Amino acid sequence: MGHCVRVLPLALVAALLVAPGARASSWDEATDGDLSGNRLAPSSLTLTPGDNTVTGTVIAGDLDYLTITVPAGFTLAQINLLSFASTDDLAFIGIQAGSTFTQPPTGTDVTQLLGWAHFGPTAPAPYFATIGTAPGAIGFTAPLPAGPYTLWIQQTGAQQVGYSWDFVVSAPEPGSAALAALGLAALLGRVANRLLGRAE
Repeated sequence: MGHCVRVLPLALVAALLVAPGARASSWDEATDGDLSGNRLAPSSLTLTPGDNTVTGTVIAGDLDYLTITVPAGFTLAQINLLSFASTDDLAFIGIQAGSTFTQPPTGTDVTQLLGWAHFGPTAPAPYFATIGTAPGAIGFTAPLPAGPYTLWIQQTGAQQVGYSWDFVVSAPEPGSAALAALGLAALLGRVANRLLGRAE
């Protein structure tokens, strides 16, 4: 019985390693501070499995830059606009791969953007396809692989725009999850065999 007690906690740890937690990350300018206005030194947020929200405001002259990092073994499955509040009906979001935004806010070369979109009061709404098929941009299809991506959010008008975006990170890809599970199962098997061998 003593050996079983030792094996069960190890099995529990293995299960926790394979099944990621549901806790997600967020950035809310009201509590976490203003997002960076410097495209070469964006604010940074490491995403976690599930919903990750970014909430803020922009107005003419106030640009928001944020690097979101999708952890290894996971993918960015959705980009959804949760809310939009303004007397203006149009704002802008752009995305580039990497940890900085290489394009300036004026004279932007959209061929260097992974994607972009104008967004407005129709919320909630999915935006992944819209951003990924933007005219002139590099383009992409969901899901996006692990790694850093930098967002540029702005409003060129005098009316403030309040926004909230949801970045949905998916569970590990089936292949990598299966390999991790097999590796942990083999480890548990070896540990169990050693413990049982000592008991004989």
